[in-house]
Amino acid sequence: MKILALTFLFVIFVACSEQQLTNNDTDKPEIISLTTDKSTIKFGGEEPAIITCNASGGNLEFTWEVDLGDIFPINSDNSQVRFSGSPCCIGKKLIKCTVTNDKGSDTKEIEIIILEP
Repeated sequence: MKILALTFLFVIFVACSEQQLTNNDTDKPEIISLTTDKSTIKFGGEEPAIITCNASGGNLEFTWEVDLGDIFPINSDNSQVRFSGSPCCIGKKLIKCTVTNDKGSDTKEIEIIILEP
């Protein structure tokens, strides 16, 4: 009977310890969605596109890239940005968002077309 009771307590201790470790760890980043309020904008910046990255994972860092155009963070964690372009940026632009933490990274792209006014 003592062996059964000790085994039961050991199993509970191990299960609780593993649960604590899991709750303290961050998960690998995953981009759930990358959306824009406008898929077509005019150059000049008067009506920029607002791009939002919704991601999971914990302790996330958001970085944004585009070959031509301007990206400005809107919120404190950089998960939302404003994108606009100048006359040299006319055409299709791929905006890339990469989300990273200590477990890895995830990247997605979204296309926005810049037109003349």
